[in-house]
Amino acid sequence: MFAGFSKSKIILCLFMVFICISPTSAGEYSDIAYLDATSTPSATESRTTDIHPNGSLLASGYDGYVAIHDAESLELIQHFEIENDVLDVEFSPDGSKLAFTRSGTSADTDTTQIIDIDSMSLMDKEHGSSTQPLMVQWSIDGNLLAVPNSNKGVDIIRFSDMQVERTMNGEHNARITCISYSTLGNYMLTGDEFGRVVMWDSDGNPTGKVWAMDSKIEECRFDSTDERFAVLTTEGELSTWTFAGGNIGNISLEKGSALQWSSDNSLIHVLEAGTTPRILTVDSTYLEKTGAIYLAHQALDFSLKENEFGTREMVYVATNTGHISVYGAMEIPEGYGESGSDLDGDNIPDTYDVDDDGDSIIDSLDNNCQSVTQVCSKSPEISTIRNIDINVNSTSFILRDTFTLDSETSSVMRNLSRKSLIADAQLSQLEENLFAQSICQNMNKNHFISSWKNVIQLSSGQLVDGHVDCEVESGMTLVAQIDSTTRVAITYVLVFNLSEQLSYPFDFTLKSQPTATDSSLAQHAEMHPIDVTASSTKSLSVYWSPWWVIEGELPLTLEEEMEEEPSFFGKIIDGFIDYPILILPILAFFVVAILGIIRRKNSIDLDFDEDDEEESKESIAVDEDDEYELEDETIEEVDDESDIAEEESVRRKVRRKPKPEVEIATPVIARRKARNIPDSDGPITKVKRRRLDSGIASQQPTSQPLKASKRKVVTPQKKTKAVKTRKVVKKSEKDE
Repeated sequence: MFAGFSKSKIILCLFMVFICISPTSAGEYSDIAYLDATSTPSATESRTTDIHPNGSLLASGYDGYVAIHDAESLELIQHFEIENDVLDVEFSPDGSKLAFTRSGTSADTDTTQIIDIDSMSLMDKEHGSSTQPLMVQWSIDGNLLAVPNSNKGVDIIRFSDMQVERTMNGEHNARITCISYSTLGNYMLTGDEFGRVVMWDSDGNPTGKVWAMDSKIEECRFDSTDERFAVLTTEGELSTWTFAGGNIGNISLEKGSALQWSSDNSLIHVLEAGTTPRILTVDSTYLEKTGAIYLAHQALDFSLKENEFGTREMVYVATNTGHISVYGAMEIPEGYGESGSDLDGDNIPDTYDVDDDGDSIIDSLDNNCQSVTQVCSKSPEISTIRNIDINVNSTSFILRDTFTLDSETSSVMRNLSRKSLIADAQLSQLEENLFAQSICQNMNKNHFISSWKNVIQLSSGQLVDGHVDCEVESGMTLVAQIDSTTRVAITYVLVFNLSEQLSYPFDFTLKSQPTATDSSLAQHAEMHPIDVTASSTKSLSVYWSPWWVIEGELPLTLEEEMEEEPSFFGKIIDGFIDYPILILPILAFFVVAILGIIRRKNSIDLDFDEDDEEESKESIAVDEDDEYELEDETIEEVDDESDIAEEESVRRKVRRKPKPEVEIATPVIARRKARNIPDSDGPITKVKRRRLDSGIASQQPTSQPLKASKRKVVTPQKKTKAVKTRKVVKKSEKDE
């Protein structure tokens, strides 16, 4: 059947089939995740790292310190107090020495110094310069060191006496920012702030090979065969070149910081800084992305350790904090899978498990006791165990999986994130979002979705189209810098679509408790037992806590809650709640009514003001036709049968004769004032006379309305009143 095919063609076909059936999501998540972080007393602003050639030690530089940790356990072995900022650290090829550069002070020059690794002591060998040595490079034999000088070149220093062997100047017009020896030691690359890259021979002479980049050179490195080299700029331009000078490939990243070749030269690991910092792995031939580790903190430098197969095993990142962040694969805990009593069901017997009840509180610190007779470490704190909150609506099945980190891990995560975006001590909401985003990007989402999909069994229908998001539930923002006890809670929000419409009663079963997903931060949390809550839009909540692994399956049923028929007014209120736009006409009516009332009130006040003004004018100006006469007050009583019995003072109503309308304005005549002649009968009130027959005559309408004015009334003094009589003339007498 395969007679016409050669062996090489068959292998090629099998390879292509493998590529086609491989999942397209490969490389979308990290194969390693956050593992731990180093700690150095009083150290801040970690800037640089390096790994010992045999992978046993980790060196790091801080603001005033050089620290050496065990690369596996991350235990601090030794730290050295330095007078100023440490700029770079570099192990010698044989690992016996550690060179570091530091910035100078006002009384001292910038210096390159040496630490003896065997004795863990600071040697008296040092070399001073008048410029900041941003980096230091050992020669292949370990006898020479290359550091930048103040002449925009490089000084080659002998290790034996720390004196200058030779200088390489004249090819750069800006400060040197990268130095790289070739693997065989025959050539050297240098790059500067203006983007110029120059190749030199072993004698310090330029080879004539020069490359110009668009921005500052951050890193330049030969591969292990000296056939290619890679250059990374601060603007994120990564390019590979042949030794002869030809360009192989280019890729644009957000922002470049550092790069390293893999031991077999097949991959290039690039530290990409920016708003979404990550360590990106690309194929060295085509520069295609093959994987990434997303970071929730700043990244200034990194070092990596590979296994015997050339696969990255551990990554160490300088974070500009007091920690070096470490990424790797989680190790199997001690005692995992062994027989013994296991309360929380995490496959670690209680004799090995430091947290027997799974509430993220170490047994030695666990004081949560529900009863006097019960051991505190056997009674979980419900608020800190894993929580599953399930909510079902007509089309979706939403599961919120919340886990809580221990106090130590929570404190370190906050410290790493404090300067991730803003260089201050406060955790902002943006930094919290970056933390949650990095968690989701590093985890294997497909594995997480399938792990829950396999354990949720519905009575009818199935779950489809799952997707997951990450949130920080609590413990990040608004937490004080000195707080080392508050725990960070993280939530995975998993959303499925329902293949069938929701109907009641809704039955489903959780067949088991899923474990932590590979390369996820959940590996640092306790996964058992679980606090379970389930609800839907029209049902009461169902609660079960704690759900232990030993209990097996957990069946849950959601019953529809019968709602009472709302009253008439209730329907009206519900209508306004459902359709808030109905409130607008009512608000408009009230606004118009209020404005109308205000306008009416203002118009009435205006009329009163006009009346008062006219009255004041009439009291001052008197028309020349107005007459003032005195009218006696009389008491009249007509009675055919009897005499007048009593007398009463009556004031006649006086009306002002209306003014005739005159188009031509007449001059105002001064008011006449009558002398007030005292009378024996008391003061006399002056009023305007009106004819007795004026009421009979027809009144002509006037164009102006009559205005009533107030007059001062003087009450006459009381005295003996004279009774006046009037003679009544009878009709018979008149005829006579």
